Amino acid sequence: EKADSIYVHTLQRTYFRVFGHPIDRRFAIVGNARTGSNYLLDGLKSSPSIRMYHEIFASHNRRVGENFEKILSTVFQYENKSTQVVGFKVFYNHLTEEEWNKLLACKDLKIIHLTRRNRLRTVISLEIAFKTGQWTKSGNSGGSKEKRVTLDPLKLVKRLEQIEEGEIAARRRFSDRQMLEIVYEELVRSPEEAFESVGAYLGVDGIDPGKIRLKRQNPETLQQLIANYGEVEAVLQNTRFAAYLDD
Repeated sequence: EKADSIYVHTLQRTYFRVFGHPIDRRFAIVGNARTGSNYLLDGLKSSPSIRMYHEIFASHNRRVGENFEKILSTVFQYENKSTQVVGFKVFYNHLTEEEWNKLLACKDLKIIHLTRRNRLRTVISLEIAFKTGQWTKSGNSGGSKEKRVTLDPLKLVKRLEQIEEGEIAARRRFSDRQMLEIVYEELVRSPEEAFESVGAYLGVDGIDPGKIRLKRQNPETLQQLIANYGEVEAVLQNTRFAAYLDD
């Protein structure tokens, strides 16, 4: 399968170099894991005007800190004639500080900053994904009993703070350019409105949220998903993160 994939990719690239065209508009979806980036990417892929690449800088694709220029060149390739803009995903922990500075040098790169208001849900979703091995959902999956996780209450506040710090750092890095902020809760509640704003920002049309195959993976209550909910509640109730418990 890997050999077949390499063959198809090579054949496709050869075709695009001959019959395709260069792209001068690019964007990055910047955020933290488990904030709805796969849902957002799935919606963007519904438009023939958009070519989406996945987590090109992630540690499962390279050793962080190496081959930055080579990997970035992926989004500078010739593409299909219908493609108008090329995008990719990059999470806060995918790049070193030096690499972030290199990415900032791409002044024409548009930024979609994806966040999630309930950062506790982000932590839970990440733990469940590691436990079950399911990172996306397009059909039925296990029930809440199979997904229940135990969170380390001693590390939880620090994890929430790190997500918050990542958001602040992203806004600081790209403060010199226009950046579209998309919030997960609004994206899943009103996808038509959210994708309309994304299309306007990117200057493309044809995005059809009705073609999104992915579904919310963990709609259960916090009590259903957290095995040691009482401990988590005790740790968070007197912090600024207490509102997450109201969900």
